[in-house]
Amino acid sequence: MSTVEPSGLRVGVPRNYYFDHVDPEVESAVRSGIGRLEALGVRLVDVEIPMTRFVQGVQWGLTVPEASAYHEPTVQAVSEIYAADVRVLLEAGRRMSAVDYLRAQRARTLIRREWSRLMETVDVIAAPAVPVTAVPVGQEGVTWPDGTTESVGGAYVRLSAPANITGLPSLIVPVGEDRAGLPTGMQLISRAGGDGVVLGLGGAFES
Repeated sequence: MSTVEPSGLRVGVPRNYYFDHVDPEVESAVRSGIGRLEALGVRLVDVEIPMTRFVQGVQWGLTVPEASAYHEPTVQAVSEIYAADVRVLLEAGRRMSAVDYLRAQRARTLIRREWSRLMETVDVIAAPAVPVTAVPVGQEGVTWPDGTTESVGGAYVRLSAPANITGLPSLIVPVGEDRAGLPTGMQLISRAGGDGVVLGLGGAFES
């Protein structure tokens, strides 16, 4: 593992997006983890995550048609091995137009550009990995106090979407458990080529 000296690293703490619609226990655990990073000597910096309103559209605009193309032979041969909700997504991907896919690619380029600028101001961003811990089997949605609802699958990929879209290295480290004993993770995201930074900081955090 790369050796990274945490002291002096600039760790961005998001003011928006990553702590929006997050379970209080998850937020508390992650903010406690950020406090432990500060105790290691990092410098915390408040940051604004760019272009957040486009993240979900770009994520689904890219992953759904790409997944449909990848799984097409298997779906046609043995569709019964896929759960119903997965088959719906794969079928939706087949119906998306090339124009929509290219729009998502163009938006991805803009998001990457803005994230590149953001990562010039910090070395790592620390944020929750998922907004909720594991939900009971059969639960299909998550409802937030303001009345916003989202599917369980949508909730679980929402906070990993920016790193997936931009291709930036991201590492998840455990930061505790909720009252039910379910684990909570904090993700560390670095700039392009910064794999050694997140691995090193993650190793120092866990040590």
